[in-house]
Amino acid sequence: MTSDGVRPQSPFGPPAVIAGLIRYRGEFAQPAYRLNCFLVWISKREHRLAYLADEEGAMAHWQLSEPQRALVRARDYPGLLAAGANIYAIAKAGYVWGATLLEIGAQMRGETAQAFVQRHLPTDTSGGA
Repeated sequence: MTSDGVRPQSPFGPPAVIAGLIRYRGEFAQPAYRLNCFLVWISKREHRLAYLADEEGAMAHWQLSEPQRALVRARDYPGLLAAGANIYAIAKAGYVWGATLLEIGAQMRGETAQAFVQRHLPTDTSGGA
């Protein structure tokens, strides 16, 4: 940002506007610092066990806001991303919550895991040219 609050033009041109795309930037992630630390913290075995024994206590320990706690309770992956959580931290927490990366991706697209897989399968399975 320049001193007058204007973002300088990128040498690659203006950013593309894609519906539903969340651009992860520092100013976007900074308010979610504790949330990201928490999500990575629960991926370590000893912390995971403590978290699973007392989810509310672990969230209180990290001083998560109530909206952040609600996203964690709901396992709301798109909501966590929109709240500034890093996709890698979400993937680590997904493991703790019993979700695969495929299931997380499907939820973020509003699809079932089966529909997500079907959409990515090749249509021609004959193997011929």
